[in-house]
Amino acid sequence: MKTLREQWGSETAFTKHLATDIDSLNKINDLIGLPRILRAVNEFSILNGSIDVVGYTAKGHLVVYEHQDLNGRADQVHVSKTIRYANALHVTGLKVLGSILLCESVDQQYLEEFKSHRWSYEKRPSYNGHANVHIIKSQWSETGEYVPILFDDSQIIKKEENILTFYKSFIEVYACEWIVQREETNGNAVTLWHRILELPTKYMAYVHTLKNEIKIGVHCLKDCTSEDETLLQSVLPPKWVYRNSARDRRTIEFCFPKDASWKDIWLETETVKQQIRLFLQQNKIVDLCQT
Repeated sequence: MKTLREQWGSETAFTKHLATDIDSLNKINDLIGLPRILRAVNEFSILNGSIDVVGYTAKGHLVVYEHQDLNGRADQVHVSKTIRYANALHVTGLKVLGSILLCESVDQQYLEEFKSHRWSYEKRPSYNGHANVHIIKSQWSETGEYVPILFDDSQIIKKEENILTFYKSFIEVYACEWIVQREETNGNAVTLWHRILELPTKYMAYVHTLKNEIKIGVHCLKDCTSEDETLLQSVLPPKWVYRNSARDRRTIEFCFPKDASWKDIWLETETVKQQIRLFLQQNKIVDLCQT
């Protein structure tokens, strides 16, 4: 089976096509027992954004389809969007039957969150269709046919035990609102990886504790474009450095002495996040995650 990257090269190219491929959308609906749709709209406008695809049934009821980006693995941004989009339509008075996140891999945590969210739907399905949220696996055959399936147990990424040890107190005191991805130890260093909500998943922020120093920074990990370079260079705070040491990776970084306080580390990280948000606002980039 092929991935989104292999078959389409971009999320937006596929979702634009998917809105015209009613048979594929109904394959998804059949997996979770939703009524079939007759037509669909790409980039359905809502307040401050748009939904990848919205399908309409014969009765005019709606089904929301959100697709993960080329990273493939369901992340907090797209999980949240899938829930929020259905709610956004519901509060405007539209009848929503379900909301579906399409991705290539998923953590057990997110499946459990969606199951918990469906509780209100199962209590009152005729009214709470906006809470009928699901995660479906996207894949393509060698001939290019879209073959969505339910995730089976062997495909689910299990919970990581003790995800935070070294940075646990730092997160609890200073950075409890960060979107933490994982803590990673390689023998010489301990790294805390975290996301910046407004940026795509190819961006990753970090705190990197070494023997004699602590580094913080933001990586654009892959597929770095001139727009990515402009963003990183434009938000560069004083005394930070910009690196392009890898072909398709760019980094901005700041180095602390080993005895730096957690508060200073948190504050400097928050400063660069604010610079990123300011850059996006000034350049009228509403949602870089959609690009």
